Amino acid sequence: YSRKWDLQSAPSLCPHCSVGCNTFPAERYGVLRRVQNRYHGELNGYFLCDAGRFGAHFVNHERRIRRAGLRGADGVFEAQGAETVLAAVAGRAEPPALGIGSPRASLEANFALRQLVGEANFCAGVSDDEAAAMDAALEAYRAGGFRIPTIADVEQADAVLILGVDLPNTAARMALAVRQAVRGATLDMAKEASIPTWQDASVRGHGQDGRHPLFVATPASTRLDELARRTARAAPAALAQTGFAVAHAIDAAFPQSASGGGADQAFAASAAQALAGAEKPLIIAGSEAREPALIQAAANIARALKGQGRDVALALTAMEANSYGVALLGGGLSLADALRRMRAGETALVLENDLYRRAPATDVALGDAVAIDALETPTAEGAAAVLPAATYAEQTGTFVNYEARAQRFYQVFEPGAASGPAREAAGIDETLPAWRWIAALAERCGQPLGFKHVDDVTAACAALPCFAGLGQAAPSAAYRARADTRIPRQPHRYSGRTAMRAQASVHEPKATVDEETPLAYSMEGQNVGDQPGALVPYVWAPGWNSNQSVFKFQQEVGGPLAGGDPGVRLLDAGATPAGTAYAPPLVPAEVPAGAHLAVSVHALFGSDELAAASAPVLERSPAPFVLLNPATAKALGVAEGDGVHIDELGVSLAAAIDDGMAAGVVGVAQGLPGAPLLPAAAIAVNLRADPAYEPPPKRGLGNVIARG
Repeated sequence: YSRKWDLQSAPSLCPHCSVGCNTFPAERYGVLRRVQNRYHGELNGYFLCDAGRFGAHFVNHERRIRRAGLRGADGVFEAQGAETVLAAVAGRAEPPALGIGSPRASLEANFALRQLVGEANFCAGVSDDEAAAMDAALEAYRAGGFRIPTIADVEQADAVLILGVDLPNTAARMALAVRQAVRGATLDMAKEASIPTWQDASVRGHGQDGRHPLFVATPASTRLDELARRTARAAPAALAQTGFAVAHAIDAAFPQSASGGGADQAFAASAAQALAGAEKPLIIAGSEAREPALIQAAANIARALKGQGRDVALALTAMEANSYGVALLGGGLSLADALRRMRAGETALVLENDLYRRAPATDVALGDAVAIDALETPTAEGAAAVLPAATYAEQTGTFVNYEARAQRFYQVFEPGAASGPAREAAGIDETLPAWRWIAALAERCGQPLGFKHVDDVTAACAALPCFAGLGQAAPSAAYRARADTRIPRQPHRYSGRTAMRAQASVHEPKATVDEETPLAYSMEGQNVGDQPGALVPYVWAPGWNSNQSVFKFQQEVGGPLAGGDPGVRLLDAGATPAGTAYAPPLVPAEVPAGAHLAVSVHALFGSDELAAASAPVLERSPAPFVLLNPATAKALGVAEGDGVHIDELGVSLAAAIDDGMAAGVVGVAQGLPGAPLLPAAAIAVNLRADPAYEPPPKRGLGNVIARG
């Protein structure tokens, strides 16, 4: 598409999971063309997963919403222009309108919406069971008694327990770090033998199959099982009981279920012994299973190990890029209450959220809803009004990752900046950052928020106690590099600035002055490498015309950036004395005879909403499936790929057989295009073979590279 030195880029973040990997998205002619890894010494380091590298094509998607519009009485959507739509919507946005936020929207947008509707009328925009799991994670972090590890810390662990999360599919960069941690045993062996660690072949030859212990307790197999010393398979509630048993085996003062509660005692004893014998044990859990007890069990294990004098770390992952941001922001409405009020006829402002991915369709009644989103979704298609939101590449904002680290992503290019054929295809573009639409609505409602620049929103959000220090995540717009210059988004070899607009004028127009950031939409300025790490827009050094020059911007190879690694921690669990131990919850009721317990499973390619709108990811995503163990498949008389009907969900899915799937448990794929929503963390379902099932057509889009 373009020479790499003709790409304009800015420091940014991956929007596809909670790890918070740093990236360099780059554009040409107003079209996003490339995403590269941006070095962060404490997080992603030199690596980026495939979903992060190839999942950003949604920015260029043909389903992008570009015009503000209203839906008429005949159900037809008409693009009527921003002023007309704002005037029509202003009356609906006044109290008691409610706001539904989103874990894929920026912290600034969510905060602005909460300010407009009031805390009592704000909903974080996730299902109630996921919200309960996120609340449990924040409670555990706040209670403290352990370290919250960076990805670099994960790589240094010498014993790891994964409790209830499928890391390769929901936090791939952390899964790579776990692999590095397991391999760390060979480095220890090399050190004892005086083999320098840079001599990789010798280290591997000497270490052979040496591994630090890894224990994986999940409902289904994961790609980390091949490294595990021991695995446990059960439903999330039973896995939580196993976790409580691990804590009890480490320190008898920590309670376990009186009846055992379905805990795998052999697994618990083995894991407890390995963790207690390690110097830097690591526990990983998260909100994937939507089971708060899993997080509480993980916290108990960490605190039990801390009591034994171990330097223990606890990582609690989430499902989306800003899940922790909206969880910290909070709100007075659960999703169930918000949907109930919508069914009663109240107006909702829905921020970058498809409600059909959060709740059963029977619970969603959009009515006069106003959708603010970048992509056409079922929610946007059914809303009474739609306002076009900018994607992460077209705005500046903040995400909060699994460590509760707030990080800034910067606007790569201006919405509507397309030129040439891309400009003709785009037409009129009214895209704005979502917080700007909300501020404009507030003005129309006579309750101005006072937000003129993104720094205004960030400063107002930082006034909340839970976001103290937010302003330190990145420099303000007032920052300047040497000689009072801005930092260029374009490398100094950037060419064609006149030619790319030649259809309009042979004169080069003045570049837009970016008043919200220290960056410039030009090649003028200085990217010298010693500015704050959050403001490195690309890496280039003489003789290194590629991303390999990243080490020129580091204090040392593998060390922090010269200007410091970006972001600021909003919580510090290690500085807080440990809270009281959690008590195991009651053992869940038995599943009816003949039924199975359905739980959520995810796919790296396809389960994330934004990545699933990217052609390279979509081509590699599986069809919606139900995961069965061999005994269940045999009882149903189905083979791999056959149809299985789930009566409670009213759908037939392709059978996928997993030798490691827990008995009596089935996994239902979540998030894949066309996949059914599992309405709760775990439900009892009845299965039967569907001889009439036909697999959906392959979604491959031909030559993916050519299509972009």
